[in-house]
Amino acid sequence: MTRNGTFCFCADGFEVGEDGTSCRDHDECAMYGTCSQTCTNTYGSYRCSCTEGYILQPDRISCKAKQDPGDSRPMLLIGGSDRIIITHLNGTGLQPLRSLSVNGTLALDFQRNQESVCWTLSTESSGQLRCAETRNLRGFTREQEIRTQQSLQHVEHMAIDWLTGNFYFVDTINDKIFACNHGGDTCVTILQLDLLNPKGIALDPLMG
Repeated sequence: MTRNGTFCFCADGFEVGEDGTSCRDHDECAMYGTCSQTCTNTYGSYRCSCTEGYILQPDRISCKAKQDPGDSRPMLLIGGSDRIIITHLNGTGLQPLRSLSVNGTLALDFQRNQESVCWTLSTESSGQLRCAETRNLRGFTREQEIRTQQSLQHVEHMAIDWLTGNFYFVDTINDKIFACNHGGDTCVTILQLDLLNPKGIALDPLMG
């Protein structure tokens, strides 16, 4: 009861229905970020879970990659305007892997099954795609340039489909996303409508 009449409310996990008096289940999974990976709505509650290769943490929300005996420690690759560096997740052990001869927009991705790093370096006049093996993430070997059918001059970001090896590029000037096969000789535009200054892309090969 309130001074202006009655007010209905519901227990945790429920919400007031459209009639203003009954309670219905509240779908917590509809809110982004409820779970770090997979969310399953239940009556009056919800449950978080993780995809294969990850372990649910004590907070019952976040997931962390499994670390089996013998696995190398997870590392973070960072691409700057003049170099590619690597560090531990806590920020220690920072070391350069490769210096870049010219400044430009750098985008990179890691191919785990091939233990290689690929990156694009785009400048005002050109763009280039290069890949190199990086065994144990200690340095680059067998570096090579991959010439693509479409220009990489305005590429802002890239991602690699780790199942097919195809490259996906975000062109921020021409407002499009295009893909090239692993050899670069075949490229197709994936999306160009209703894009305005795109900046990034993420792939989920399992959804294809």
